Amino acid sequence: MISRRDFLQVSMAASALVGASGFGNWSRLAAQQALTQDQLLEFDTFGNLTLIHITDMHAQLKPVYFREPEINIGVGAQKGLPPHITGAEFRRMYGIEDGSPLHYALTHDDFVALARTYGRVGGIDRAATVVKAIRSDRPDALILDGGDTWQGSYTALKTEGQDMVNAMNLLGVEAMTSHWEFTLGIDRVTEIVDNELNFPFLGANIYDKEWDEPAYDPYKMFERGGVKVAVIGQAFPYMPVANPGWMFPGLSFGIRQERMAEVVAEVRDAGAECVVLLSHNGFDVDRKLAG
Repeated sequence: MISRRDFLQVSMAASALVGASGFGNWSRLAAQQALTQDQLLEFDTFGNLTLIHITDMHAQLKPVYFREPEINIGVGAQKGLPPHITGAEFRRMYGIEDGSPLHYALTHDDFVALARTYGRVGGIDRAATVVKAIRSDRPDALILDGGDTWQGSYTALKTEGQDMVNAMNLLGVEAMTSHWEFTLGIDRVTEIVDNELNFPFLGANIYDKEWDEPAYDPYKMFERGGVKVAVIGQAFPYMPVANPGWMFPGLSFGIRQERMAEVVAEVRDAGAECVVLLSHNGFDVDRKLAG
């Protein structure tokens, strides 16, 4: 059982995952150091299919102080649309109370003062506690990893991502896609995918350059809550531009809209009632792709 203080440090993560309500009361209780673990894990049960999405952990197993950016520039039609809204404007748009856990977690202003109240955020043990709470009520909940998981800390560097692979296996992740994973080098990625990962490594948009054919499984089918679910993986499309191409010389990426349409049609033909794009495209590209 983790402490009340530890849960204060991860109130944002818990709320984001389980959709808790009543943040006005939470902010006051947090300021009084009066939140309990049960309060942080309260949520309403609804629907017959639950998705738990984890992404961009960047190998941070322990809680950290994290400040959201002050500026996020949207270009053209994206200007003024999420995620290109920050600070007080963001809070107004989503009705977030000043001084609340979501204020601290999702916007930059008053960071130092709020950090003294709420402490660090994240941590795989906190995430595991939330996942267990959800699955105790919804055992069929599907856990998906959006990538940027194996790289980004000293321990991940020294273990070549093994610490994070072990943690995600223990957490019960059921499918993932990728981005910075490939900076471990193609040989190490292949070793992990073939021998160490307990779940599929998906990438419908990753192709073998020499043979111009898919390099990884494009999707995985699940049945949860009486619903057939297809999870399609979409890795970061700009890998050779944003990351050292010599680390994955035989692969090509890209958005591949036509390929995505083909995969969606394939899973629909296979009986998928719900199609999930597990993507590392970024918000603007995902919005365009969905449209």
